[in-house]
Amino acid sequence: MENIGKVHNHTTEDNLKMPHLWRQAISGIEITGAEDEIFTDKYSHYMVIHDPLKTKFHKNIEELNKRFCNSLGVSVVSYIQKEGDMHYVRGLMAENGARIYSILPYTSFDQIKEAKFPQTSMEPRKMEAFNSLLPSLNGKNILDVGCGIGSLAINMAKAKPESIIYGVDIIDGSIEQCKLNAKIEGVTNTHFAVASAYELPFEDEYFDTVTCFFMLHHLDDVAKALQDIKRVLKPSGEVFAVEPIDHFHGVQRGPEDWKALFLEAGYSVEAWEKNNVSYIHAVLK
Repeated sequence: MENIGKVHNHTTEDNLKMPHLWRQAISGIEITGAEDEIFTDKYSHYMVIHDPLKTKFHKNIEELNKRFCNSLGVSVVSYIQKEGDMHYVRGLMAENGARIYSILPYTSFDQIKEAKFPQTSMEPRKMEAFNSLLPSLNGKNILDVGCGIGSLAINMAKAKPESIIYGVDIIDGSIEQCKLNAKIEGVTNTHFAVASAYELPFEDEYFDTVTCFFMLHHLDDVAKALQDIKRVLKPSGEVFAVEPIDHFHGVQRGPEDWKALFLEAGYSVEAWEKNNVSYIHAVLK
C-alpha cells in the first residue's frame, strides 16, 4: 500500500498507554504523496488509515488493540486547521513519523449529530469535576500538577485569559505535546515544563491556586508531593484536588482519607464525595 503522508506529534510509549488522554492530543499530518485537497470544509471528521502502534494495550481494552495495533491502525479524527504544509487534527492514535495510507471523510459525525468518541467511565467524571471547580480556580498564577497532554490546563487558560496557567508532568513527550496543543489552539497564557510533583521547579510562594485532577493516586509518596505543593503556594493559597474512588494504585482512598493526608501536611481541608469521586479543597493555614 502506498503511503500518502507522515504523522508529526510528540508520542512516547508512556503517554500512548493513556489513550483516554491521547485522544485529546493534536497531531500534524504532512501530505507527501497525494493531491493536497483531502481535507475540505464539508466534513468535520475523517477516518485515517496509518501504521499500527508498536505498543499494546491491556487486555481489558482489547478493542483498542484491534483498532490500532494490528496490521494497520484506524483513527477517527476531528479536523482543526491547515498551517503551512501541515494539517492539524485531534484524536490521531499514531506515533510520530508513522506513515499515512488513506484519509476518508467520516460522515457519521456530520449526519448523526449525537455521534461521539467512545469514552472511558473516568472521562465524564473528570470533566464534570473540572467544570464544577473551574469558577473557583482564581489568581494570576495557577499550576496544574500532572497535566498530562494539557487538555484541562488549556481549557483553564481559555476560560481565564487574565491568568497564567502552568502545567507540569513527568513525561517529556507529554509536555512537548502540551506545547503543540496550545500553539495550534492559539492559547498563549500557558507555560509547560517537565517536572516531578516531588520537586516543582518554581520559587516559594509563587502560585495562587494549584490543581490536581485524577493525579495524586498515581504517586508513591503523596505526603512528599503535598509538602512541595505547599512550598510553592502563596499564603492562603488554595489546592483543588479530584480523585476517583473506584480507580486506584495500591491504596484505595475516599474523601476522609484524602482529608487526613492534607491535614497532616498542614492544610485546612474540606472534602466530599460526588459520583464516586473525592473532591478536596485545601487552604494553607
